[in-house]
This record gives sequence, structure tokens and C-alpha cells, in this order.
Amino acid sequence: PFLPDFAQIDQIKDEICEALTSYSSKIEGFLKEMSECDHTCDELRSEISRLRTHRMEMKANARCAFTGKEVISAGEPFYVFPSGYVILESALKREVLPYLNEKQAKRVAELEQEMKREMALGRHSESKYNALQGELDGLIAAECPLTGSIMVESIDHPFPDSEEISDARGGSASLDPSVGIATV
Repeated sequence: PFLPDFAQIDQIKDEICEALTSYSSKIEGFLKEMSECDHTCDELRSEISRLRTHRMEMKANARCAFTGKEVISAGEPFYVFPSGYVILESALKREVLPYLNEKQAKRVAELEQEMKREMALGRHSESKYNALQGELDGLIAAECPLTGSIMVESIDHPFPDSEEISDARGGSASLDPSVGIATV
């Protein structure tokens, strides 16, 4: 409360007590919120530490979930997801890019250009290249495209081979909703 030039404390004692009580409760709320944030940060730090030493094992003849190529002999980087799927980098980009927002897709293109430029000039430092690669990984491989939110978002898209199957049989497929049977 604002005080006039001359005032006795007794006249505004109740207002001061109310203000102090209000400030005290707000401070307690902020302290509780800070404590929760500290706890969350500690959990994230321990999870990051655990993931730094986490290893994924795969079979020597593992194949890309999208292309069917053996990943070891494909000659390009690949990703192994906790779900067990192994996906070549090019196939992962092709699958994930349509689901990124405009800003993310633009950043992926910028990162790829910067990585190519660093390699072409032959002046790339390993730490800078790894930082760029880490950011790219975070954008395209944040989650498995076959078990994460991308799969959920793609639920309304037709299967890629559905048109080929229809054309090969010489007709179109339809579903009778009353019976639940597809007819060709």
C-alpha cells in the first residue's frame, strides 16, 4: 500500500498484514514450483546420463524397415530405435520430413547444407560436425516413425501399395460397412 506523507502505522496495519500474507503465499507457491522444477531437472539429468551409456544391439543382417536393404552394407548412416526398428537415414528423412513443421523442415535443409559445406571445404572440426549431426538427429530421429506420433498422424493416409493392389486385380476395392467385408 502507498502511504501519505504523514500517517500512523495503526491506521494501515491491517492492509500491511494482508499484503504481507499475500506476498508470503505467493512466495511459498513459487518455492514449491521451483522445487518441482529442480526435481524434474534432476530426473532429466539422470535420464540423459543413462542414455549416454545406453547401447542398442541389432543383428548383423538387420534390414531397413522401409527399404528392406541390409543396413550394414547400404553404405549410409542408419538409426536403431528402442522399438527394435532399424532405418536407413535417407529412408527416415523421406518418411519424417512430411510431418515436420515448416520451421523444422527448413532447419533440416540448413543443417544438411552446412554439413555438406563443412565436408567439401575439408575444414570441418569433428566437434562442430558432431553438433550439427546431433541437431539433425534430434529433428529426424526424435522418435521411431513406426511406433511414435508420426504413425498416429498417418493413420488417415492410405497404405502405399493399396493402389497397386487395386490396379493389379483390375478393379477397385470397396468395403460394405454393414457386413464389414471388403469386396473387389
